[in-house]
Amino acid sequence: MTLQDQPGMVAPDLGAAGTPGPVGAVPVVLGEAEFAEFYHAQVDKLLRFLSRRTDRDVGKELADLVFEQFYVWWQQHPEQPEPVGMLYQLARFRLKDHLRRRGRELTVEPSDLQDLAGGADGDLFAAVDRHYDLHKALATLTEQQRQALLMKYVANLSVADCAAVLGTGVDNMKKILGKAREALRQAPGMDAYNSAVTAKEVRG
Repeated sequence: MTLQDQPGMVAPDLGAAGTPGPVGAVPVVLGEAEFAEFYHAQVDKLLRFLSRRTDRDVGKELADLVFEQFYVWWQQHPEQPEPVGMLYQLARFRLKDHLRRRGRELTVEPSDLQDLAGGADGDLFAAVDRHYDLHKALATLTEQQRQALLMKYVANLSVADCAAVLGTGVDNMKKILGKAREALRQAPGMDAYNSAVTAKEVRG
């Protein structure tokens, strides 16, 4: 992916529909070296995030598009040194567009959060049981709660970035995550586990 600004590139003028609008000439404020450092720090994580709902080739195409749009946006908002929340907000919009064109919706399935089960001390059968019980517990959560858990514990975003991605306040995001964690604790079959989610505190 080229890091040069391109005349036809679009930047995220995020409206209610989350559709970027056209942008004219953008003054270069941030250097390519600074952006390249950010890109290399985030690209693998973003690619894994996008590839969960697509194949890797499509995920790579979407990641390239997201970073191109993000670069233009960052030029307009240089006061934000590492706005990871905006990067993933763009990623969700582009992934949603891709899935919509194929008659699908961007939702979080329990299988998308199976990594939260963690290990089981090398016991393969215990690991299978743990994943099965977590899958059932995650199915009882709301879509919003699963989205929040995905952003916080799979994408590894801060609470503030999770709030930016999902379009809510930080305090409300803490409540959403807290209720999701508590729902998992109380779900049938989960009381015997100390899952990755229930073991972590919600931090900013």
